[in-house]
Amino acid sequence: MVVVALISLAVSASPAMGQSAPAPYSAQLYQAPVVRPFEPPSNFGRVVEEGDGGGDRTLRVIRAPVAVENYSRSYEHAPSRADNAYDAGVDNAERNMDARMGPLDGRWRLKDGEGRTLMTVSLMDQGTSRPLEGAYRTGDSAAEVGPLTADRSSGALVLEMDSGRVALTPSGEGWTGTLDQGGRQRAVILVR
Repeated sequence: MVVVALISLAVSASPAMGQSAPAPYSAQLYQAPVVRPFEPPSNFGRVVEEGDGGGDRTLRVIRAPVAVENYSRSYEHAPSRADNAYDAGVDNAERNMDARMGPLDGRWRLKDGEGRTLMTVSLMDQGTSRPLEGAYRTGDSAAEVGPLTADRSSGALVLEMDSGRVALTPSGEGWTGTLDQGGRQRAVILVR
């Protein structure tokens, strides 16, 4: 996920992007999800749906343009039970993955006191039992991109990156705190 976060931040960066030196990663290798979105049974596609009773299951080839006025029914055929089962499986797998992720998972913006975006942060939160990982991209003309390490403990969140450190505490709309960069501190807020 860290690699995906770095790639998404790098792709959305400006063309004149300066990158920091490579950093060692502690990211885990990709593992296939425990539950796949849809696994068809062994008789998939050979079962006649209830009520259809062996009628013509294919649509006729359109040989000429058809005017809208010539339609007497729906413009598209209704989805089959297999289509519905597949869609439900994909939706269920997405909900299950989202349920396993923690509240910090996703993209965030770090803004200064005047509302300017200082950097975009992408975090992967797999719950409190797993380490919080992520990447950042600065919003200035240099557009620095790199990994960050995060530490959350007792209601505080600390983000460490090449160019500085952000110490945050929860607030109403996100997280508030300070950005310490080059010995200079300034108030910041982390919001979605």
